Parts: sequence; structure tokens; C-alpha cells
Amino acid sequence: MIEEYITNEWKTKKTILNELRNDSIYINERNFRLRIEALNKKYMEHELNYFIVHSSRGYKKTTSREEIIESVKENHKMAMNLLVKESKILKALGENENLELEW
Repeated sequence: MIEEYITNEWKTKKTILNELRNDSIYINERNFRLRIEALNKKYMEHELNYFIVHSSRGYKKTTSREEIIESVKENHKMAMNLLVKESKILKALGENENLELEW
């Protein structure tokens, strides 16, 4: 369904969702992301010959090894940033609990 609206040219999520709405297809952002994930899983299982990459420019279909690697690197960078953030929050939580006990 949505794969028909994602081309080999960059399109923002907003543009894709608007194109879907114009064709009376209503999908929220969460379901959009889940559908992209499902399509990329099919690529990993060798059922599709393209991968949907995502960047600050939007989404696009690609078969380019370089573009796929770049997208995966960006995903890895985001994951690492989230892990660092989690660690800092948990550390602060522990410090705050220690402060409360001292009072």
C-alpha cells in the first residue's frame, strides 16, 4: 500500500501521508513507521529487492548498498545516543534517591 507512494526520490513523511490522504488512505504516523519497518524486514528476509532508507531528508526506496549502509549507521548513532541518555537518567535517578535518603 504505502510502498507505492515511496519512490527512489526523497519524500518527507508529511508529503507521503498527504498523498495517501488525497487517495482516501488514512494512516497515522505510528502505523506509517510500523509499515516501513515491516517492508524493511521483508528486504532482510530477501522478499523485496529494495530497502526504505530514512534520513532528515525523508524516506526513499533504494537498492544502493552505500545508501543502506549510511542509513544503518544513522540508526546506530541514534541508538547509541538513546543509550547514553538512558544511562544519564538512571544515574541521576540513583543520585536523587541517595539524596532523599540522606535527609
